[in-house]
Amino acid sequence: MDVESILRFKNAGKLLATIALFGLALGVVVGFHARSTPIVFALLAMSVLTSALLWEVLGGMIVGGLAAALATPFLPAEGSSLVAVGAFGLAAVIAGGGIGYANRRERQRRPAPVQPCMIPEDVFQRALNPMLIMDPSGRVSERNDRAIELLGSVKHFSEFIHLDDLERARHELERAVNMGESDGIEVRAVSWDHKPLPSEIRMRRIAAERIWIELADRSEESELERKLNEAEARYRYLIEDAIDTLDSGIVLLDRDRQIVWANQTLGYLFNVDRDELIGEDLRRMLQAVGDRIPDEGVPSQILSADSDSFVFALNDELGERILEYRSIPIETDRYQGGRIDHYIDLTEMKKLERELVEKTERLEASNKKLEEFSHVVSHDLKQPLRTIQAFSQFLVEDYQEALDEEGQEYLGRLKRSSERMKSLIDDLLKLSSIGTKREPMEKVDVGDLMAEVREDLGALLAEVELALPEELPTVMANRTRLGELFGNLISNAVRYNDKDDMRIELDWEDGGDEVVFAVRDNGMGIEERYRERIFELFERLSPEDNPESTGAGLAICKRIVEEFGGRIWLDSKLGEGSTFYFSVPKPTSAATPVRN
Repeated sequence: MDVESILRFKNAGKLLATIALFGLALGVVVGFHARSTPIVFALLAMSVLTSALLWEVLGGMIVGGLAAALATPFLPAEGSSLVAVGAFGLAAVIAGGGIGYANRRERQRRPAPVQPCMIPEDVFQRALNPMLIMDPSGRVSERNDRAIELLGSVKHFSEFIHLDDLERARHELERAVNMGESDGIEVRAVSWDHKPLPSEIRMRRIAAERIWIELADRSEESELERKLNEAEARYRYLIEDAIDTLDSGIVLLDRDRQIVWANQTLGYLFNVDRDELIGEDLRRMLQAVGDRIPDEGVPSQILSADSDSFVFALNDELGERILEYRSIPIETDRYQGGRIDHYIDLTEMKKLERELVEKTERLEASNKKLEEFSHVVSHDLKQPLRTIQAFSQFLVEDYQEALDEEGQEYLGRLKRSSERMKSLIDDLLKLSSIGTKREPMEKVDVGDLMAEVREDLGALLAEVELALPEELPTVMANRTRLGELFGNLISNAVRYNDKDDMRIELDWEDGGDEVVFAVRDNGMGIEERYRERIFELFERLSPEDNPESTGAGLAICKRIVEEFGGRIWLDSKLGEGSTFYFSVPKPTSAATPVRN
Protein backbone atom coordinates (compact mmCIF):
# COMPACT_ATOMS: atom_id res chain seq x y z
CA MET A 1 0.00 0.00 0.00
CA ASP A 2 1.45 3.40 -0.97
CA VAL A 3 1.69 6.45 1.27
CA GLU A 4 -1.30 8.20 -0.28
CA SER A 5 -3.57 5.17 0.33
CA ILE A 6 -2.42 4.96 3.95
CA LEU A 7 -3.25 8.63 4.51
CA ARG A 8 -6.71 8.22 3.01
CA PHE A 9 -7.32 5.19 5.23
CA LYS A 10 -6.24 7.08 8.37
CA ASN A 11 -8.43 10.09 7.55
CA ALA A 12 -11.44 7.82 6.96
CA GLY A 13 -10.84 6.16 10.33
CA LYS A 14 -10.68 9.49 12.15
CA LEU A 15 -13.89 10.61 10.44
CA LEU A 16 -15.74 7.41 11.45
CA ALA A 17 -14.49 7.75 15.02
CA THR A 18 -15.72 11.34 15.19
CA ILE A 19 -19.16 10.39 13.82
CA ALA A 20 -19.37 7.53 16.32
CA LEU A 21 -18.59 9.78 19.29
CA PHE A 22 -21.19 12.37 18.32
CA GLY A 23 -23.69 9.63 17.48
CA LEU A 24 -23.22 8.11 20.92
CA ALA A 25 -23.73 11.50 22.60
CA LEU A 26 -26.89 12.21 20.61
CA GLY A 27 -28.16 8.69 21.29
CA VAL A 28 -27.86 9.24 25.05
CA VAL A 29 -29.65 12.59 24.82
CA VAL A 30 -32.51 11.19 22.71
CA GLY A 31 -32.73 7.91 24.68
CA PHE A 32 -33.23 9.65 28.00
CA HIS A 33 -35.35 12.49 26.56
CA ALA A 34 -32.88 14.91 28.04
CA ARG A 35 -33.96 18.50 27.84
CA SER A 36 -31.51 19.75 30.40
CA THR A 37 -29.07 22.22 28.91
CA PRO A 38 -26.13 21.21 31.17
CA ILE A 39 -26.53 17.53 30.22
CA VAL A 40 -26.57 18.32 26.46
CA PHE A 41 -23.59 20.62 26.80
CA ALA A 42 -21.68 18.08 28.86
CA LEU A 43 -22.21 15.21 26.42
CA LEU A 44 -21.35 17.31 23.38
CA ALA A 45 -18.32 18.87 25.11
CA MET A 46 -16.95 15.40 25.83
CA SER A 47 -17.42 14.52 22.15
CA VAL A 48 -15.64 17.74 21.07
CA LEU A 49 -12.65 17.19 23.35
CA THR A 50 -12.29 13.54 22.39
CA SER A 51 -12.70 14.11 18.62
CA ALA A 52 -10.33 17.12 18.56
CA LEU A 53 -7.52 14.82 19.64
CA LEU A 54 -7.79 13.09 16.25
CA TRP A 55 -7.52 16.32 14.17
CA GLU A 56 -5.30 19.33 13.82
CA VAL A 57 -6.28 23.02 14.14
CA LEU A 58 -8.86 23.32 11.35
CA GLY A 59 -10.38 19.92 12.08
CA GLY A 60 -10.75 20.76 15.78
CA MET A 61 -12.52 24.03 14.99
CA ILE A 62 -14.93 22.27 12.62
CA VAL A 63 -15.73 19.66 15.29
CA GLY A 64 -16.50 22.45 17.81
CA GLY A 65 -18.81 24.22 15.36
CA LEU A 66 -20.56 20.92 14.61
CA ALA A 67 -21.26 20.37 18.33
CA ALA A 68 -22.85 23.83 18.66
CA ALA A 69 -25.09 23.13 15.64
CA LEU A 70 -26.22 19.77 17.04
CA ALA A 71 -27.07 21.25 20.44
CA THR A 72 -29.56 23.80 19.09
CA PRO A 73 -32.61 21.47 18.44
CA PHE A 74 -32.49 20.05 21.99
CA LEU A 75 -32.66 23.36 23.84
CA PRO A 76 -35.69 25.56 24.63
CA ALA A 77 -36.16 28.60 22.40
CA GLU A 78 -35.37 31.13 25.04
CA GLY A 79 -33.08 34.08 24.74
CA SER A 80 -30.84 32.90 27.52
CA SER A 81 -30.57 29.43 25.93
CA LEU A 82 -29.63 30.87 22.58
CA VAL A 83 -26.90 32.96 24.21
CA ALA A 84 -25.71 29.85 25.98
CA VAL A 85 -25.62 27.96 22.67
CA GLY A 86 -23.57 30.76 21.11
CA ALA A 87 -21.16 30.86 24.01
CA PHE A 88 -20.88 27.09 23.95
CA GLY A 89 -20.26 27.11 20.19
CA LEU A 90 -17.49 29.74 20.50
CA ALA A 91 -15.88 27.86 23.39
CA ALA A 92 -16.15 24.58 21.47
CA VAL A 93 -14.49 26.10 18.35
CA ILE A 94 -11.65 27.59 20.45
CA ALA A 95 -11.19 24.44 22.50
CA GLY A 96 -11.28 22.18 19.43
CA GLY A 97 -8.76 24.34 17.57
CA GLY A 98 -6.47 24.54 20.60
CA ILE A 99 -6.51 20.79 21.15
CA GLY A 100 -5.86 20.21 17.41
CA TYR A 101 -2.92 22.65 17.48
CA ALA A 102 -1.43 20.96 20.54
CA ASN A 103 -1.89 17.56 18.89
CA ARG A 104 -0.05 18.72 15.75
CA ARG A 105 2.89 20.11 17.75
CA GLU A 106 3.14 16.86 19.65
CA ARG A 107 3.30 14.81 16.45
CA GLN A 108 5.98 17.14 15.05
CA ARG A 109 8.16 16.69 18.13
CA ARG A 110 7.65 12.96 18.13
CA PRO A 111 10.60 11.11 16.47
CA ALA A 112 9.91 9.63 13.06
CA PRO A 113 9.18 5.97 13.08
CA VAL A 114 12.25 3.82 12.74
CA GLN A 115 12.66 2.43 9.22
CA PRO A 116 14.28 -0.95 8.98
CA CYS A 117 17.46 -1.17 6.91
CA MET A 118 16.49 -2.10 3.35
CA ILE A 119 20.10 -2.59 2.12
CA PRO A 120 21.15 -6.23 1.82
CA GLU A 121 24.57 -7.08 3.15
CA ASP A 122 26.07 -7.93 -0.26
CA VAL A 123 24.78 -4.67 -1.76
CA PHE A 124 26.11 -2.71 1.21
CA GLN A 125 29.58 -4.18 0.83
CA ARG A 126 29.82 -3.85 -2.96
CA ALA A 127 28.38 -0.32 -3.28
CA LEU A 128 30.48 2.09 -5.36
CA ASN A 129 30.15 4.86 -2.75
CA PRO A 130 31.62 4.68 0.76
CA MET A 131 28.93 3.57 3.27
CA LEU A 132 29.21 3.34 7.06
CA ILE A 133 26.98 2.42 10.03
CA MET A 134 27.46 4.35 13.29
CA ASP A 135 25.65 5.20 16.49
CA PRO A 136 24.18 8.65 17.34
CA SER A 137 27.48 9.71 18.94
CA GLY A 138 29.36 9.13 15.67
CA ARG A 139 31.12 5.88 16.64
CA VAL A 140 31.53 3.70 13.52
CA SER A 141 30.50 0.06 13.82
CA GLU A 142 30.46 -1.04 10.16
CA ARG A 143 32.03 0.13 6.90
CA ASN A 144 31.86 -1.26 3.39
CA ASP A 145 34.76 -2.14 1.11
CA ARG A 146 34.71 1.21 -0.70
CA ALA A 147 34.82 3.10 2.61
CA ILE A 148 37.85 1.09 3.77
CA GLU A 149 39.54 1.68 0.39
CA LEU A 150 39.12 5.47 0.49
CA LEU A 151 38.85 6.34 4.16
CA GLY A 152 40.71 3.50 5.90
CA SER A 153 39.55 1.74 9.05
CA VAL A 154 38.04 4.85 10.63
CA LYS A 155 36.45 4.39 14.05
CA HIS A 156 34.67 7.71 14.48
CA PHE A 157 32.65 10.16 12.42
CA SER A 158 35.16 12.97 13.02
CA GLU A 159 38.05 11.00 11.50
CA PHE A 160 36.86 11.18 7.89
CA ILE A 161 35.21 14.66 7.84
CA HIS A 162 37.36 17.75 7.20
CA LEU A 163 37.78 19.88 10.29
CA ASP A 164 36.29 22.98 8.60
CA ASP A 165 33.11 21.04 7.65
CA LEU A 166 32.80 18.98 10.83
CA GLU A 167 30.33 21.31 12.58
CA ARG A 168 27.90 21.29 9.65
CA ALA A 169 28.17 17.50 9.41
CA ARG A 170 27.33 17.13 13.12
CA HIS A 171 24.16 19.20 12.62
CA GLU A 172 23.13 16.82 9.85
CA LEU A 173 23.83 13.86 12.14
CA GLU A 174 21.56 15.33 14.83
CA ARG A 175 18.89 15.92 12.22
CA ALA A 176 19.09 12.29 11.09
CA VAL A 177 18.84 11.09 14.70
CA ASN A 178 15.79 13.26 15.48
CA MET A 179 13.95 13.33 12.12
CA GLY A 180 15.00 10.00 10.66
CA GLU A 181 17.12 11.36 7.79
CA SER A 182 19.07 14.41 6.63
CA ASP A 183 18.70 16.48 3.47
CA GLY A 184 22.28 15.89 2.40
CA ILE A 185 25.06 18.49 2.25
CA GLU A 186 28.34 18.93 0.40
CA VAL A 187 31.40 18.46 2.60
CA ARG A 188 35.05 17.57 2.25
CA ALA A 189 35.85 14.09 3.40
CA VAL A 190 39.42 13.10 4.27
CA SER A 191 41.02 10.02 2.70
CA TRP A 192 43.29 7.58 4.53
CA ASP A 193 46.31 9.48 3.12
CA HIS A 194 44.88 12.82 4.31
CA LYS A 195 43.73 14.08 0.90
CA PRO A 196 40.49 16.07 0.65
CA LEU A 197 37.63 14.30 -1.13
CA PRO A 198 34.78 16.59 -2.25
CA SER A 199 31.64 14.61 -1.35
CA GLU A 200 27.91 14.80 -0.77
CA ILE A 201 26.99 13.24 2.58
CA ARG A 202 23.60 11.65 3.33
CA MET A 203 22.44 10.08 6.61
CA ARG A 204 19.46 7.95 7.62
CA ARG A 205 18.38 6.37 10.90
CA ILE A 206 17.84 2.65 10.29
CA ALA A 207 17.40 1.62 13.93
CA ALA A 208 17.15 3.21 17.37
CA GLU A 209 20.94 3.36 17.74
CA ARG A 210 22.09 2.86 14.15
CA ILE A 211 22.73 5.64 11.58
CA TRP A 212 23.49 4.81 7.96
CA ILE A 213 25.80 7.27 6.17
CA GLU A 214 26.80 7.45 2.49
CA LEU A 215 29.48 9.60 0.85
CA ALA A 216 28.87 10.35 -2.85
CA ASP A 217 32.17 11.21 -4.54
CA ARG A 218 32.03 14.71 -6.11
CA SER A 219 35.68 14.91 -7.15
CA GLU A 220 34.98 14.97 -10.89
CA GLU A 221 32.25 17.60 -10.53
CA SER A 222 34.48 19.72 -8.29
CA GLU A 223 37.41 19.43 -10.70
CA LEU A 224 35.17 20.36 -13.61
CA GLU A 225 33.79 23.29 -11.63
CA ARG A 226 37.33 24.36 -10.73
CA LYS A 227 38.43 24.26 -14.36
CA LEU A 228 35.31 26.13 -15.39
CA ASN A 229 35.98 28.82 -12.81
CA GLU A 230 39.60 29.07 -13.95
CA ALA A 231 38.54 29.34 -17.59
CA GLU A 232 35.97 31.96 -16.68
CA ALA A 233 38.58 33.90 -14.72
CA ARG A 234 41.09 33.69 -17.58
CA TYR A 235 38.42 34.81 -20.04
CA ARG A 236 37.41 37.68 -17.76
CA TYR A 237 41.02 38.78 -17.29
CA LEU A 238 41.62 38.49 -21.03
CA ILE A 239 38.62 40.69 -21.78
CA GLU A 240 39.64 43.21 -19.14
CA ASP A 241 43.23 43.31 -20.41
CA ALA A 242 41.97 43.73 -23.98
CA ILE A 243 39.66 46.58 -22.96
CA ASP A 244 42.49 48.16 -20.97
CA THR A 245 44.58 48.40 -24.15
CA LEU A 246 41.89 50.30 -26.09
CA ASP A 247 42.44 53.94 -26.94
CA SER A 248 38.95 54.75 -25.64
CA GLY A 249 38.06 55.29 -21.98
CA ILE A 250 35.28 52.91 -20.86
CA VAL A 251 33.14 53.09 -17.70
CA LEU A 252 30.57 50.51 -16.55
CA LEU A 253 27.75 52.03 -14.45
CA ASP A 254 24.89 50.40 -12.54
CA ARG A 255 21.33 51.71 -12.38
CA ASP A 256 22.28 54.07 -9.51
CA ARG A 257 25.10 55.60 -11.58
CA GLN A 258 27.74 53.94 -9.40
CA ILE A 259 30.99 53.08 -11.17
CA VAL A 260 31.28 49.28 -11.35
CA TRP A 261 34.43 49.13 -13.49
CA ALA A 262 36.68 51.46 -15.51
CA ASN A 263 39.60 50.73 -17.81
CA GLN A 264 43.09 52.21 -17.55
CA THR A 265 42.57 54.52 -20.53
CA LEU A 266 39.87 56.38 -18.64
CA GLY A 267 42.29 57.00 -15.79
CA TYR A 268 44.85 58.26 -18.30
CA LEU A 269 42.39 60.59 -20.05
CA PHE A 270 41.02 62.13 -16.85
CA ASN A 271 44.30 61.87 -14.89
CA VAL A 272 42.71 59.84 -12.05
CA ASP A 273 43.42 56.46 -10.40
CA ARG A 274 40.94 54.08 -11.99
CA ASP A 275 41.03 51.71 -8.98
CA GLU A 276 39.81 54.52 -6.73
CA LEU A 277 36.85 55.11 -9.04
CA ILE A 278 35.32 51.68 -8.38
CA GLY A 279 32.23 52.15 -6.22
CA GLU A 280 32.25 55.92 -6.58
CA ASP A 281 29.29 57.92 -7.81
CA LEU A 282 29.66 59.26 -11.35
CA ARG A 283 28.71 62.73 -10.15
CA ARG A 284 31.73 62.86 -7.83
CA MET A 285 34.08 61.90 -10.66
CA LEU A 286 32.69 64.65 -12.87
CA GLN A 287 32.96 67.17 -10.04
CA ALA A 288 36.64 66.23 -9.61
CA VAL A 289 37.45 66.96 -13.27
CA GLY A 290 34.84 69.67 -13.85
CA ASP A 291 37.34 72.55 -13.74
CA ARG A 292 39.20 70.97 -16.68
CA ILE A 293 36.12 70.95 -18.94
CA PRO A 294 35.61 74.43 -20.46
CA ASP A 295 31.97 73.75 -21.40
CA GLU A 296 29.99 73.86 -18.12
CA GLY A 297 27.05 71.96 -19.65
CA VAL A 298 29.04 68.82 -20.43
CA PRO A 299 28.84 67.17 -16.94
CA SER A 300 25.05 67.40 -16.88
CA GLN A 301 24.88 65.91 -20.39
CA ILE A 302 27.05 62.99 -19.26
CA LEU A 303 24.96 62.44 -16.12
CA SER A 304 21.68 62.36 -18.03
CA ALA A 305 23.05 60.47 -21.07
CA ASP A 306 19.78 61.32 -22.80
CA SER A 307 21.30 62.79 -25.96
CA ASP A 308 23.26 61.49 -28.90
CA SER A 309 27.03 61.37 -28.88
CA PHE A 310 28.77 64.71 -28.62
CA VAL A 311 32.32 66.09 -28.69
CA PHE A 312 33.84 68.16 -25.90
CA ALA A 313 37.23 69.54 -24.91
CA LEU A 314 39.25 68.46 -21.86
CA ASN A 315 42.31 70.38 -20.71
CA ASP A 316 45.33 68.46 -19.43
CA GLU A 317 49.02 69.09 -18.80
CA LEU A 318 49.88 68.63 -22.49
CA GLY A 319 47.21 71.01 -23.72
CA GLU A 320 43.71 70.52 -25.01
CA ARG A 321 42.33 67.02 -25.60
CA ILE A 322 39.25 66.40 -27.77
CA LEU A 323 36.94 63.59 -26.63
CA GLU A 324 33.76 62.13 -28.06
CA TYR A 325 31.19 60.85 -25.54
CA ARG A 326 28.88 57.92 -26.28
CA SER A 327 26.60 55.93 -23.95
CA ILE A 328 25.09 52.47 -24.48
CA PRO A 329 22.34 51.17 -22.15
CA ILE A 330 22.74 47.71 -20.56
CA GLU A 331 19.86 45.26 -21.03
CA THR A 332 21.28 42.24 -19.18
CA ASP A 333 19.63 41.07 -15.94
CA ARG A 334 22.71 41.63 -13.81
CA TYR A 335 23.11 45.35 -14.61
CA GLN A 336 19.61 46.14 -15.88
CA GLY A 337 19.20 49.91 -16.03
CA GLY A 338 22.95 50.55 -16.11
CA ARG A 339 25.03 51.73 -19.04
CA ILE A 340 28.47 51.69 -20.65
CA ASP A 341 30.04 55.11 -21.28
CA HIS A 342 32.72 55.54 -23.94
CA TYR A 343 35.19 58.45 -24.11
CA ILE A 344 36.88 58.30 -27.52
CA ASP A 345 40.08 60.31 -27.91
CA LEU A 346 39.79 62.33 -31.13
CA THR A 347 42.77 64.60 -30.46
CA GLU A 348 45.08 63.12 -33.11
CA MET A 349 42.27 62.79 -35.63
CA LYS A 350 41.24 66.42 -35.13
CA LYS A 351 44.86 67.43 -35.48
CA LEU A 352 45.11 65.51 -38.77
CA GLU A 353 41.86 67.08 -39.93
CA ARG A 354 43.24 70.57 -39.26
CA GLU A 355 46.49 69.69 -41.06
CA LEU A 356 44.51 68.30 -43.99
CA VAL A 357 42.42 71.46 -44.20
CA GLU A 358 45.57 73.58 -44.11
CA LYS A 359 47.22 71.44 -46.81
CA THR A 360 44.08 71.63 -48.94
CA GLU A 361 44.03 75.39 -48.60
CA ARG A 362 47.72 75.60 -49.52
CA LEU A 363 47.15 73.28 -52.50
CA GLU A 364 44.22 75.37 -53.70
CA ALA A 365 46.37 78.49 -53.38
CA SER A 366 49.20 76.77 -55.26
CA ASN A 367 46.82 75.63 -58.02
CA LYS A 368 45.48 79.13 -58.31
CA LYS A 369 49.00 80.54 -58.65
CA LEU A 370 49.82 77.84 -61.21
CA GLU A 371 46.73 78.73 -63.20
CA GLU A 372 47.70 82.42 -63.07
CA PHE A 373 51.22 81.49 -64.17
CA SER A 374 49.82 79.49 -67.09
CA HIS A 375 47.85 82.47 -68.27
CA VAL A 376 50.94 84.66 -67.97
CA VAL A 377 53.01 82.14 -69.94
CA SER A 378 50.29 81.85 -72.54
CA HIS A 379 50.16 85.60 -73.06
CA ASP A 380 53.75 86.75 -72.49
CA LEU A 381 55.52 83.92 -74.36
CA LYS A 382 53.13 83.37 -77.21
CA GLN A 383 53.01 87.01 -78.26
CA PRO A 384 56.79 87.32 -79.00
CA LEU A 385 56.65 83.86 -80.54
CA ARG A 386 53.87 84.88 -82.92
CA THR A 387 55.98 87.94 -83.88
CA ILE A 388 59.00 85.72 -84.68
CA GLN A 389 56.82 83.36 -86.74
CA ALA A 390 55.25 86.29 -88.65
CA PHE A 391 58.54 88.00 -89.55
CA SER A 392 60.09 84.63 -90.46
CA GLN A 393 57.24 84.09 -92.89
CA PHE A 394 57.71 87.63 -94.32
CA LEU A 395 61.41 86.97 -94.93
CA VAL A 396 60.68 83.66 -96.64
CA GLU A 397 58.05 85.18 -98.89
CA ASP A 398 59.55 88.62 -99.68
CA TYR A 399 63.33 88.22 -99.41
CA GLN A 400 63.90 84.68 -100.53
CA GLU A 401 65.86 85.78 -103.63
CA ALA A 402 68.03 88.16 -101.57
CA LEU A 403 69.20 85.31 -99.31
CA ASP A 404 71.72 82.72 -100.32
CA GLU A 405 71.23 79.02 -99.66
CA GLU A 406 72.78 79.16 -96.19
CA GLY A 407 70.60 82.13 -95.18
CA GLN A 408 67.49 80.30 -96.34
CA GLU A 409 68.54 77.26 -94.25
CA TYR A 410 68.97 79.45 -91.17
CA LEU A 411 65.60 81.02 -91.77
CA GLY A 412 63.94 77.56 -92.09
CA ARG A 413 65.50 76.44 -88.83
CA LEU A 414 64.21 79.59 -87.13
CA LYS A 415 60.70 78.93 -88.40
CA ARG A 416 60.76 75.25 -87.31
CA SER A 417 62.11 76.14 -83.86
CA SER A 418 59.40 78.75 -83.32
CA GLU A 419 56.76 76.22 -84.34
CA ARG A 420 58.20 73.62 -81.97
CA MET A 421 58.36 76.19 -79.18
CA LYS A 422 54.67 76.97 -79.76
CA SER A 423 53.83 73.26 -79.51
CA LEU A 424 55.92 73.00 -76.35
CA ILE A 425 54.11 75.94 -74.73
CA ASP A 426 50.73 74.41 -75.69
CA ASP A 427 51.71 71.05 -74.17
CA LEU A 428 52.96 72.69 -70.96
CA LEU A 429 49.70 74.60 -70.61
CA LYS A 430 47.72 71.43 -71.26
CA LEU A 431 49.77 69.46 -68.70
CA SER A 432 49.47 72.15 -66.02
CA SER A 433 45.70 72.39 -66.49
CA ILE A 434 45.16 68.70 -65.70
CA GLY A 435 44.34 68.23 -62.01
CA THR A 436 44.38 71.91 -61.03
CA LYS A 437 40.59 71.91 -60.96
CA ARG A 438 38.07 69.10 -60.72
CA GLU A 439 36.72 68.39 -64.16
CA PRO A 440 33.24 66.82 -64.48
CA MET A 441 33.07 63.04 -64.91
CA GLU A 442 30.34 61.57 -67.07
CA LYS A 443 29.34 58.42 -68.89
CA VAL A 444 31.28 58.38 -72.18
CA ASP A 445 30.33 56.19 -75.13
CA VAL A 446 33.80 55.18 -76.36
CA GLY A 447 32.39 54.14 -79.76
CA ASP A 448 31.09 57.66 -80.46
CA LEU A 449 34.27 59.21 -79.03
CA MET A 450 36.56 57.17 -81.34
CA ALA A 451 34.61 58.36 -84.37
CA GLU A 452 35.44 61.95 -83.34
CA VAL A 453 39.12 61.09 -82.65
CA ARG A 454 39.47 59.44 -86.06
CA GLU A 455 37.98 62.54 -87.74
CA ASP A 456 40.27 64.93 -85.78
CA LEU A 457 43.43 63.02 -86.71
CA GLY A 458 42.40 63.17 -90.36
CA ALA A 459 45.43 63.14 -92.68
CA LEU A 460 47.69 61.57 -90.03
CA LEU A 461 45.78 58.30 -90.49
CA ALA A 462 45.68 58.45 -94.29
CA GLU A 463 48.23 55.67 -94.75
CA VAL A 464 47.53 53.87 -91.46
CA GLU A 465 45.22 50.91 -90.84
CA LEU A 466 43.30 51.71 -87.62
CA ALA A 467 41.42 48.60 -86.41
CA LEU A 468 38.61 49.07 -83.88
CA PRO A 469 36.53 46.33 -82.20
CA GLU A 470 32.91 45.94 -83.26
CA GLU A 471 31.73 46.81 -79.76
CA LEU A 472 33.20 49.41 -77.39
CA PRO A 473 32.15 50.02 -73.77
CA THR A 474 30.76 52.97 -71.86
CA VAL A 475 33.12 54.33 -69.18
CA MET A 476 33.16 57.02 -66.49
CA ALA A 477 35.54 59.81 -67.54
CA ASN A 478 35.85 63.38 -68.74
CA ARG A 479 34.99 63.24 -72.43
CA THR A 480 37.50 65.89 -73.58
CA ARG A 481 40.41 64.41 -71.62
CA LEU A 482 39.64 60.85 -72.75
CA GLY A 483 39.66 62.07 -76.38
CA GLU A 484 43.08 63.67 -75.81
CA LEU A 485 44.32 60.40 -74.29
CA PHE A 486 43.30 58.27 -77.29
CA GLY A 487 44.55 60.95 -79.71
CA ASN A 488 48.01 61.16 -78.11
CA LEU A 489 48.50 57.37 -77.99
CA ILE A 490 47.41 56.91 -81.62
CA SER A 491 49.56 59.88 -82.79
CA ASN A 492 52.60 58.45 -81.02
CA ALA A 493 51.96 55.06 -82.60
CA VAL A 494 52.01 56.71 -86.05
CA ARG A 495 55.05 58.95 -85.42
CA TYR A 496 57.22 56.11 -84.09
CA ASN A 497 56.29 53.55 -86.75
CA ASP A 498 58.98 52.67 -89.31
CA LYS A 499 56.96 50.05 -91.20
CA ASP A 500 55.51 50.49 -94.71
CA ASP A 501 52.24 48.84 -93.68
CA MET A 502 51.53 50.76 -90.48
CA ARG A 503 48.82 49.14 -88.35
CA ILE A 504 47.25 50.34 -85.09
CA GLU A 505 44.74 48.22 -83.19
CA LEU A 506 42.44 49.26 -80.32
CA ASP A 507 41.15 46.55 -77.93
CA TRP A 508 39.52 46.36 -74.46
CA GLU A 509 38.49 43.92 -71.74
CA ASP A 510 36.32 43.97 -68.64
CA GLY A 511 38.48 44.35 -65.50
CA GLY A 512 35.76 44.08 -62.83
CA ASP A 513 35.13 47.63 -61.63
CA GLU A 514 37.21 49.10 -64.48
CA VAL A 515 37.74 48.77 -68.23
CA VAL A 516 41.27 48.08 -69.50
CA PHE A 517 42.08 49.46 -72.99
CA ALA A 518 45.01 48.46 -75.20
CA VAL A 519 46.49 50.55 -78.06
CA ARG A 520 48.71 48.20 -80.06
CA ASP A 521 51.04 49.09 -83.00
CA ASN A 522 53.60 47.33 -85.22
CA GLY A 523 56.23 50.10 -84.95
CA MET A 524 59.85 50.16 -83.91
CA GLY A 525 59.26 49.17 -80.25
CA ILE A 526 60.93 50.46 -77.10
CA GLU A 527 63.87 49.05 -75.16
CA GLU A 528 63.03 47.82 -71.67
CA ARG A 529 65.32 50.34 -69.97
CA TYR A 530 63.27 53.23 -71.40
CA ARG A 531 59.79 51.94 -70.50
CA GLU A 532 59.47 54.02 -67.31
CA ARG A 533 61.32 57.09 -68.55
CA ILE A 534 59.06 57.68 -71.55
CA PHE A 535 56.21 58.76 -69.22
CA GLU A 536 58.38 61.57 -67.84
CA LEU A 537 58.23 65.13 -69.15
CA PHE A 538 60.47 66.08 -72.15
CA GLU A 539 61.65 62.48 -72.63
CA ARG A 540 62.07 61.62 -76.34
CA LEU A 541 63.58 58.37 -77.61
CA SER A 542 64.69 59.64 -81.03
CA PRO A 543 64.51 63.44 -81.29
CA GLU A 544 66.41 63.37 -84.59
CA ASP A 545 63.63 61.28 -86.21
CA ASN A 546 60.79 63.38 -84.76
CA PRO A 547 62.11 66.91 -84.23
CA GLU A 548 58.57 68.30 -83.96
CA SER A 549 57.86 66.16 -80.86
CA THR A 550 57.96 67.98 -77.48
CA GLY A 551 58.34 64.87 -75.31
CA ALA A 552 55.26 65.80 -73.27
CA GLY A 553 52.66 63.56 -74.96
CA LEU A 554 53.01 60.45 -72.78
CA ALA A 555 53.42 62.58 -69.64
CA ILE A 556 50.05 64.14 -70.48
CA CYS A 557 48.57 60.66 -71.03
CA LYS A 558 49.78 59.49 -67.62
CA ARG A 559 48.40 62.61 -65.90
CA ILE A 560 44.98 62.13 -67.55
CA VAL A 561 44.76 58.42 -66.57
CA GLU A 562 45.73 59.18 -62.97
CA GLU A 563 43.12 61.94 -62.86
CA PHE A 564 40.52 59.32 -63.80
CA GLY A 565 41.77 57.10 -60.96
CA GLY A 566 43.31 54.54 -63.32
CA ARG A 567 46.79 53.36 -64.27
CA ILE A 568 48.89 53.15 -67.46
CA TRP A 569 51.69 50.76 -68.44
CA LEU A 570 53.58 49.46 -71.47
CA ASP A 571 54.49 46.16 -73.11
CA SER A 572 56.92 46.31 -76.05
CA LYS A 573 59.37 44.30 -78.14
CA LEU A 574 62.14 46.13 -79.96
CA GLY A 575 61.54 46.05 -83.72
CA GLU A 576 58.07 44.41 -83.40
CA GLY A 577 55.88 47.10 -81.83
CA SER A 578 54.41 48.34 -78.59
CA THR A 579 51.16 48.04 -76.65
CA PHE A 580 50.03 50.78 -74.26
CA TYR A 581 47.52 49.66 -71.61
CA PHE A 582 45.43 51.96 -69.44
CA SER A 583 42.39 51.53 -67.18
CA VAL A 584 39.30 53.70 -66.82
CA PRO A 585 36.58 53.27 -64.14
CA LYS A 586 33.20 51.86 -65.06
CA PRO A 587 30.01 53.80 -64.40
CA THR A 588 28.02 52.82 -61.30
CA SER A 589 26.35 50.16 -63.41
CA ALA A 590 28.36 47.67 -65.48
CA ALA A 591 30.10 48.88 -68.64
CA THR A 592 27.64 48.64 -71.51
CA PRO A 593 29.06 47.51 -74.89
CA VAL A 594 27.87 49.58 -77.86
CA ARG A 595 28.07 48.94 -81.56
CA ASN A 596 30.89 50.90 -83.23
